[in-house]
Amino acid sequence: MTGYTTEVSVIIPLYGEHRGRTSIPAVTAAWLAQDVPCEVIIATAGDLSLGDTGGARLVRAAPSLRAPGLLRNAGAAVARGRMLYLSDADVAPLGRDYLTRALAAARHREGAWAQPWMYRLDGAGEHAEHGPVVDLRPGPSRDGRPYCTVTAGPGGVLRPLPGEVIVRRSMLHCGTVTDVAVMYPPPGPAPDSGDRRDWRAPFHWGAMLLERRLFDAVGGYCRRYYGWGGEDDDLFVKVASRTPVTMAWAEAGTGISCLHFEHSYPYSGTPEREANSDLYARRTAEGPEAMIGQDLADARAASRS
Repeated sequence: MTGYTTEVSVIIPLYGEHRGRTSIPAVTAAWLAQDVPCEVIIATAGDLSLGDTGGARLVRAAPSLRAPGLLRNAGAAVARGRMLYLSDADVAPLGRDYLTRALAAARHREGAWAQPWMYRLDGAGEHAEHGPVVDLRPGPSRDGRPYCTVTAGPGGVLRPLPGEVIVRRSMLHCGTVTDVAVMYPPPGPAPDSGDRRDWRAPFHWGAMLLERRLFDAVGGYCRRYYGWGGEDDDLFVKVASRTPVTMAWAEAGTGISCLHFEHSYPYSGTPEREANSDLYARRTAEGPEAMIGQDLADARAASRS
């Protein structure tokens, strides 16, 4: 690990009133319990009152950087790891060997590893502090089919909730039209107001494990997205133009999974989100090399300012 002091840096953005504030201690504990040396970096947009970070390093970026990609760039700039794991404040790895297995999968394909299967913990108690998740593990399904929405049962076993539906939809995914697994939550646990059973991905859409040098070579996250949405697909398109990217949710039998603390989704349909969608469409139409060139130029300009 020449030039690095740890194997993996887990980069987590957090700004505003995101529900991840309540899960940070549990999430950090799950990462620091991994059997691979790692650090956890939480990057915030000028936040001075985050509270208990559970042993994570806190990076206070400029208050104007209120976007996941911008904050992950700020975290990556001070990372000490050879590898970066890009994640969120409300997502925890399941199993102490999560990183070991993810690293092995990335090395096997000689590329990046992204989008692990994600169990969604029923958000009925979303306002409560979240307890330890280090030793939580999936339980068997009732009929052998995959499941996503869960409750935490006794003994640390995650139990599937009945009534969810997992199907495949043809959609634009990371720059390619493909069949993507999506789920509709069971009646009751849908976290949105009015109990809307909108589709959701049963995998951690924005998660990616990649080498630090590759992240830098593609210009990191585009600095032109603000607020939520678009920045993760944008990064995937750039990275995939340079190296194979394994979409882990599609890799049957890997069993590498994480846990999301469910909460409401106030971002969809906002002007900010629509602007990000338009930006993503324009950038991908120009192609990954143009995207990378623009982002490297923006990075150089930011370093001079």
